[in-house]
Amino acid sequence: MDFNITAEEEALVLRVAEHDQAGNSPTDDDLADELGDEVRPHLKRLLKKGWLVVDSDRSLALSRIAQAAISSRRDIGGSS
Repeated sequence: MDFNITAEEEALVLRVAEHDQAGNSPTDDDLADELGDEVRPHLKRLLKKGWLVVDSDRSLALSRIAQAAISSRRDIGGSS
């Protein structure tokens, strides 16, 4: 997993995490509709870097390592 991500990629990771917490798993099309087509290259990089995974119905989710990285961050709602 590549832990070097840009601010834009981090914002997308957090957005996917928000969707997951709300009980829905967005597709790349859902996020492009919500945030604009310019997110598609960032999503591809996050998939390649191992931050996101895609299931059989094209829904995006955080990888297990990304979930752990996100949950350990105090500044974004991780444990204190």
